[in-house]
Amino acid sequence: MDKKEQIFQELRKQNVRITKQRRAIIDILDGQHLTIQDIYSQMKKRGFHNLGTVYNNIDFLIDHKIVTQIFINGKKHYDLTIDEESHTADSHIHVTCKVNNNIIEINDSDIFDYIRDHEIFKNFNIEKLQIVVEGSCKHYDTQHCKRTDACFISKLSK
Repeated sequence: MDKKEQIFQELRKQNVRITKQRRAIIDILDGQHLTIQDIYSQMKKRGFHNLGTVYNNIDFLIDHKIVTQIFINGKKHYDLTIDEESHTADSHIHVTCKVNNNIIEINDSDIFDYIRDHEIFKNFNIEKLQIVVEGSCKHYDTQHCKRTDACFISKLSK
């Protein structure tokens, strides 16, 4: 049984319904970081035309730690947190290029441990730690950076 089905079973035990809309949003977000408009556009292609339903279901999925909200390049994006080895809803790092909008996730427990164990937080229980690193390559050149295979951050994810 995959991680998604395990999560769905846990929710069903709590008498929470996994609707067609919720499943569609989860499928749409799988492997992507999307804005609400991107999600809505994909939902319309699947026959779901109510933007309010998308917002309500996104809120539900965030409340149940299935999706997390992140701010990247000045916009809210949504990221699926189940079936994802590299992070949880409460702890992950996103790196994004402001030139070509590539977004990757990195999981480095050393970074998280350093922050959690830092003296400044010794009497503080960190419940959520999200880091967004935005920038561009030092060699920035429009043509060079637009090619996905030349993007520095895409190489970090490999």
